[in-house]
Amino acid sequence: MTLALQKVQHRSLDSLDISLSMARADLIHPLASGNKIYKLIPNIAFAKTQGYNELVSFGGAFSNHIYALALIANKHGLKSIGIIRGEEFYKANPTLQDAQKAGMQLEFVSRHDYKRRNEKEYLRALQQRYPNALIIPEGGSSQKAVGGCTILCEDINHNYSKQGQKTDVITVACGTGATFAGLVCGALQHQTVIGYAVLRDASLANRVEAFIQTEIDSKNVLGAKEKMQIELADFGGYAKLDKTLLDFILDWLEQTGILLDPIYTGKMCMRVMQQIESGQFKAGTHITLVHSGGLQGWRGMKPRVVKLVGDDAWQRIEECL
Repeated sequence: MTLALQKVQHRSLDSLDISLSMARADLIHPLASGNKIYKLIPNIAFAKTQGYNELVSFGGAFSNHIYALALIANKHGLKSIGIIRGEEFYKANPTLQDAQKAGMQLEFVSRHDYKRRNEKEYLRALQQRYPNALIIPEGGSSQKAVGGCTILCEDINHNYSKQGQKTDVITVACGTGATFAGLVCGALQHQTVIGYAVLRDASLANRVEAFIQTEIDSKNVLGAKEKMQIELADFGGYAKLDKTLLDFILDWLEQTGILLDPIYTGKMCMRVMQQIESGQFKAGTHITLVHSGGLQGWRGMKPRVVKLVGDDAWQRIEECL
């Protein structure tokens, strides 16, 4: 995988001694999220070594994880099964249509049944139904995924090393926390990794610390927990897109040429810019923003975008997809 670093030019930085770059994991594969690839590759390697020929996982109707799983499983010659929260009519949306074209079998379940996705009894029954499948948690968030995202951090620092440069702070949007935990475990001693929580989840910190502790125990990762910070960036709730956030994303696109996704990186970048403008980062800091992808998720946002800012804005977004 090739990970590009891009310097970010933004007028808010003109009078400040803060520099920004973006790690473009979104460019690794068209539409499929970059961090999802890092999370899935170790799972696929494990599946092959253990003799599994199927992958089963969980997601919503526009899930980045389900989309990436279908494409990557197909590329590696594995079957995929998606347990989808919601009604069967969702299969007509572009995310799930692409997943089906990549060979994914879709199974729609009620919200009640979907809530059982982490219960041992439910997983045991699912394994009996698909005995040749590796079951991957929602979002791909397993300990194997943490190891994969440690490589993401190593790739970032390797790129800086080749350029004779370094970065002080690495930021990433947080859902389940596996990507964040992996970045923390891969960070250099002088670096701080900040996870921006895009939903209010009281269990996030404990879950991330558990992921990190397992890496510490198995790989002797030194000083990892001292490198992490968590900031809230939910801006109204998970998957909520209001005009303030949309205006920020469109302005960011105009200034930088980079389209952010509305669920994760858009919220992270807006919060980072608020912190920069309020002086929360010391002068001379270099910050690397991880663009974790998720751009295919825009395809479920068209009605909302058109309602808030009109057709022209949607066409500008669509040009970047």
